[in-house]
Amino acid sequence: MAESPLHDPLPGSSHEGSGQGHFQNTRPHRKISPRRFSAPDRAERLRHPRFHQRRTRTAPKQEEPLLTIPDIRQLAPDDLPQIEEENKLILAPSKKIVMEWSLVLTSQKIESTILFPHKQRWFLMVKAEDYARSLEIIHLYLVENRNWGWSDDTFRMRGQLFNWGAFYWALPTGLTYLLNYLAHDGLKARALMDSDKILQHNEWWRMLTATFLHGDIGHLASNLSLGFPLFGLAMGRYGIGWTLLAATLAGLCGNLLSLLIHPTEYASLGASGVVMGVLGILSVYLMPLISKKNLPAKVGISAFSASVLIFILTGLSPDPQVNLSAHLGGFLGGIFAGFLLNKVPEKWILHTLTNVILTVLWFAICSYCWFLAIGE
Repeated sequence: MAESPLHDPLPGSSHEGSGQGHFQNTRPHRKISPRRFSAPDRAERLRHPRFHQRRTRTAPKQEEPLLTIPDIRQLAPDDLPQIEEENKLILAPSKKIVMEWSLVLTSQKIESTILFPHKQRWFLMVKAEDYARSLEIIHLYLVENRNWGWSDDTFRMRGQLFNWGAFYWALPTGLTYLLNYLAHDGLKARALMDSDKILQHNEWWRMLTATFLHGDIGHLASNLSLGFPLFGLAMGRYGIGWTLLAATLAGLCGNLLSLLIHPTEYASLGASGVVMGVLGILSVYLMPLISKKNLPAKVGISAFSASVLIFILTGLSPDPQVNLSAHLGGFLGGIFAGFLLNKVPEKWILHTLTNVILTVLWFAICSYCWFLAIGE
């Protein structure tokens, strides 16, 4: 069988002498009139999402430039650290990259040593017999992990990981314990949450002042040890002022639930309701990212489940002296406050002036409640 040329004309081609048959359309041509739309129909088509999807072209994804191993031969001998003859150096662009390369070589059972920056440069030292293989492994690692960086659109964390503004809550709490100790528990009688005095004498401020009081040093230490890191994490995401107000709201919810369950002859104190409230705030932080489909739902469910587990381990205790209703109310109030914070526009959440105003407002509210408590 004779092989057909690679560039033979297609059937119906106008090339003469091609030896191919010509196909003609014997069907009569039908004139198609353009479809006319009224003005409302055209507006409706423009609003339809498929109309824009058909006309929108996705720009092809450009590959990131491949990171290469810097050529150490371009450096002068004085720019290199002094090493023994049986070792060789690999130049790295930065501290982060030299640590990655060291882990890669370690996974391949190649010993390496990260040298301290010599003249603002980072070096990786390996044995001479492993030098060529090390370069090959690093190059292979760079090629295989090309375009595998984290995308900001996929997982974007606003704010910072931890905010030391947690001292704004921890210092007043510790100072209140110290003043109460020096006053020989004189503040407890005036400021702890007493259901009879709240309902019968309308001393509503006790619901807030009680969150600063503690029974003993162990009680204070347990709340500070858990509350300080939780406050720091929440403040890093929502700002100092927003977090202080939201945590106080959650603590009030805890004392309110305790008041509803124990309306008579019940007294309690402690910041555990506030601490559980901050835990509740953090439990719903990822919900906006899930609603925008930037994160899978299982990530948010896992984060919420972890918060519930922490609440069970730290907030639910068989000790009869523990106010379980205040813990539960604080945690639920924190979840509610967290949903409210997620509705606040991001430009206001971490706005410096807004957080300063809210922090001053929080101090003013707390100071007024303590003024009422001490003035009685």
